[in-house]
Amino acid sequence: MGHRPAVPPDDERARLVCGFGALLRFERGRARLTQVELADRAGLHSNTVYFLEAGLRRPSTVSVWRIARALRPRVTCTLRDAVAVDQRLREAAGASLRYYGTRAHTAREAVRGELLVEAAGGPVVSEIDAMGELLVAELARGPRSAR
Repeated sequence: MGHRPAVPPDDERARLVCGFGALLRFERGRARLTQVELADRAGLHSNTVYFLEAGLRRPSTVSVWRIARALRPRVTCTLRDAVAVDQRLREAAGASLRYYGTRAHTAREAVRGELLVEAAGGPVVSEIDAMGELLVAELARGPRSAR
């Protein structure tokens, strides 16, 4: 049997529903997506969006990032806009947000941090760090289909 995340206690669940769940419903409504459509675009299980909106599951950095990318309009939204949605969702999740430190996620988190600094008026991704620009371009392309 696979790992099944524990349901948060009632007080945490109430905070998640009023904070993270409400913001997720709002953003999903703005994008005019159903829960199933959002889950499909984000590459998540079809019940995941429901569980997150209902406070039945703690959001993870991975699911929040996937949702933020899936919520951005394909033509008019930039990666920076997806980072802004990602940041709002993370703030709404608060202490309930689950962090992962695997190598692939660490690279994504570093790029996300650089984009946040840039959006705040800080220095742009360093020209010395050509790998950072490649990572930004790769993230902007979205998930690859299985070959």
